[in-house]
Amino acid sequence: MSTYTKRIIIVILILFHVRLSGQDNDTSALFKGSLDAAVISAQNDIHTNNTITITPLLIKTTPSHFGEADPLKIILSMPGIQNSNEGDVGLSIRGGDTDQSLISLDGVPIYNPSHLKGFVSSFNSDIISKIDVYSGAFPAQYGSRLSGVVNVESISPDMTNFYGGVTIGMLSSKIHLGGPIIKNKTSFFISARKSYFPLIIGRIYKNILKTKNNYIEQFKQIGYYDINGGVTQRIGSNNSLDLKFYIGDDNISLLKDKEENSSQMRLDTLINSYSGKTDSEKWGNTAVLFRWKSESHNLTTSTYSYYTRYRHENVDQTYSEAEYLLQPNNTFIKSYSERSSILRKSEIEEYALGADFNIPHLSNHTIAFGGKISLQNLNPVTHSSYTQEYSFAGKRDSIYSYEAPYGGKYRLITGSLYGEDDISVGDISNVSLGLRLTYYGIDGKHKIIPEPRIRGALYLNPYITLKVSYSRMSQAIHQLASSNIASPSDLWVPATADFPPMTSDIVTLGLWHQKKYGKIGLFSSIEGYYKLSSNNMEYADGYSPLKQISWEDGVELGHGKNYGVEFQGKINYNTINSSISYTLSKSVQQFDNINNGEWFFSNQDCRHNLTLWLSYSPFKNFTISSSFYYKTGRRFTVNDVLIKLGRDIADAHHTYDPHINNMYAETIWLLYDIFSYSEKNGYKMEDYHRLDLSFDYMIPHKKVGRSNINLSFYNLYNHMNPYKITMEQDPYGKVIFKKLCIFPFMPSISYSFEF
Repeated sequence: MSTYTKRIIIVILILFHVRLSGQDNDTSALFKGSLDAAVISAQNDIHTNNTITITPLLIKTTPSHFGEADPLKIILSMPGIQNSNEGDVGLSIRGGDTDQSLISLDGVPIYNPSHLKGFVSSFNSDIISKIDVYSGAFPAQYGSRLSGVVNVESISPDMTNFYGGVTIGMLSSKIHLGGPIIKNKTSFFISARKSYFPLIIGRIYKNILKTKNNYIEQFKQIGYYDINGGVTQRIGSNNSLDLKFYIGDDNISLLKDKEENSSQMRLDTLINSYSGKTDSEKWGNTAVLFRWKSESHNLTTSTYSYYTRYRHENVDQTYSEAEYLLQPNNTFIKSYSERSSILRKSEIEEYALGADFNIPHLSNHTIAFGGKISLQNLNPVTHSSYTQEYSFAGKRDSIYSYEAPYGGKYRLITGSLYGEDDISVGDISNVSLGLRLTYYGIDGKHKIIPEPRIRGALYLNPYITLKVSYSRMSQAIHQLASSNIASPSDLWVPATADFPPMTSDIVTLGLWHQKKYGKIGLFSSIEGYYKLSSNNMEYADGYSPLKQISWEDGVELGHGKNYGVEFQGKINYNTINSSISYTLSKSVQQFDNINNGEWFFSNQDCRHNLTLWLSYSPFKNFTISSSFYYKTGRRFTVNDVLIKLGRDIADAHHTYDPHINNMYAETIWLLYDIFSYSEKNGYKMEDYHRLDLSFDYMIPHKKVGRSNINLSFYNLYNHMNPYKITMEQDPYGKVIFKKLCIFPFMPSISYSFEF
C-alpha cells in the first residue's frame, strides 16, 4: 500500500472517530433517512436496510451542473457509487456495471435515465418528493438487478392549493403547475422542460476551448425535452387512484471530420474532393403508471400496472467524393463516390401488473408480500450498408453495394413472488427474513431462481448499531457496451437459452453511529461488502458491434468479484451541514476466452473514491455550498493500435508528358500495419478530481410566491479531466495517447419563481 493511500485512510479514520458532547437538539432535514429516522424510531428500516433517502432540500443545496439541479448527480456523492465517465448519469453501485442498477420512477423502470448522452438525468427536480437508494441488504420486494436500486418518487398533488413555478437556466428552462381539480377529491400536477444547448452553453464552450476540431463545437443540433404529469383521485378516506406519466426525448446531430480539398496539379488536372462523417442519434423514454392504493390500520395495499418503453436509433454515415477534370479539351470527367451507413437500433418495452401488501401492526412483526408479472419485448438491431460508384463523362460505369442486417426480436416473460417478515426482538435487535422467487420464460424454456434475503441489526447501545446482511439477486437483461464509456447506443439484450440470467450473492457487514450532541448532529458509518456474480456478459476480444454477425456470436459469459470498504460521515451544526464519503474497492472479472482466461479489472474498477460536501447559510435565505470529487482514473484497453513496422520505398520515375499519360515522378511509401492487444483494461487514465461551488439566494415576495437565484461554478480550478482517450502515431511510428476534455471551468446562472 502506497504512502498516499495510507494517508487518505488515516484521515478518513480520524474523521470517522470524531466524538462531540452536549444536549440533544433537532437536526436538519438533510439527514432524513439516516440521522433523523434513527432518532424518531429505533425500529426504523435504517437499522436493517442500506437505504439512503435524498430530499428536495438536499437537491437544491448541491452545486448544479450548467444551472440544472440534477438529482442523480447527488447520488454520486454517496459511498460505493460512481459514474463510468464525467457527466454520465449511469450509476455503478459497488463495482457493478451500470445496467446492474435499477433506476425507476414511482416503481416504473427507466432503462436510460439520461439526456445529452448522460450529461443530464431524465428526472426533473421540480416533481421529486424523495429518492430512495439501496446499495445492499435488498428488501425482498426488489429484484431484476444485481447491484442496486434507485427509486425516484414523484410528488403527490396538493388537494387544496394551487402551486407552480418557472425556472430559466443556461442549459434549459422548465415550468411546473399543480393543484386541485375538485377540492379534496381530485388533483393534478404537470411539468415540462426544454433545452437549448447550442444557444448559450455551446457558445461558451466555443470560446473556452478554442479549437476548431472540438467535440462540442461540431454539434449541428442537440437538444432534449421531457414532460411529467399525474392525476390523483381520492375514493373515500382510505383509497386513492393515481395516473402518472413521463415522456422524454433527445436528438443529436453531429458533423465531424469534414474535409474539402481543391487543388490543381500541373496545368491540366483539377482535383476536387469532399469527405466527411455525420452521426445522428435520437433516443427517449415513455412511462405510464396506473396505481390503486388502499390504507387501513391493519393492511396497506398497492395494486399497479405500468408500461415503459425505451427506444434508441443511431445512424452513422461516412461519405467521400472526388472529381477529376482532364484538360485541355475538357472532354473527360472522372468521378468517384463512396458511402457507408451503419444503423444501430435498440428498443425495449415492458408491460407489468403487480400488487404489494403490508401488514404493519402485528406483535413484533411487520409482514410484506406481493408479486408481479411482466412481459418484455427487446429489439437489438444493427444494419450496415455500403455503396461504391464510379462514373466517366457523366455516365455510370460501375457500382458496388451490399447490405448486412443482423439482430432480431426477443420476448422475455418474468414473474415474481416475494414475502418478508421483519421481526423486532425488544430493543436489542431486529431481523428481517425474506424470500423472492423469480420466474423467467425464455425461448420456450422456463427457469425459477430462488433469491433469499436476510438482514440483521444488533443495537450495541442507543447510538451504535451493528448490521449484517446477505442477498441473492438475478437479472435477465444485459446492456452490451462497445466501449468503456456508457452510451445510449449500447444494446439492450435478453438472457436466452444459451445465455442464462446473471446472478449475484452479496454479503455486507457494517457499524453505524448516529446521535445528536447539543447543537451538533453526527452520523458515521463503516461498512464492508463482498459480491460474487456469475453469467456476466461481455463482448469477446476483437469483436466490434459493427461487424456483420449477431450479438449472440460475439459475447462471452464469465464471473465477477467485487469487494470494498465504505466510510461515511455527516455533521450538522446550526446552519452548517457537511459530509464525507470514501470508498476503497476492487472489481475484477474472468472470462475463459477474454484476456487469455486471466482475471482482469472491470470497466467500473475504482480503487479510491472520495467526496466532500459542505453547505453553509451565513444569513437568512442565502446558502453557499461546495463539493469536491476525487477518484482513481477510469480503466481502458489499448487495442487496434496501428503500428508502423518499417518503410519500403518504391520509386516510380515516370516521364511527365501531358499528351501521353499525365504521369509524373512520385515516391510511394509502403507502411505495414499490425494490431496490438494489451491486457484487458490494463491501462488507467489519470486520476479525476474537481471542485464545484454554488451560491443560492431566495427572495420572498410580499404578495405571492418567492424567487430564487442560483450562481454555480463547475470545475472551479479548471482541471482538464479526460473524457476520452485517443491514440495516434507520430511519423516515426510511436503511439501517442491524447485525452479529450469536454468539461472545463463552467459558470452558470439560473432564476426561478415559485408560488
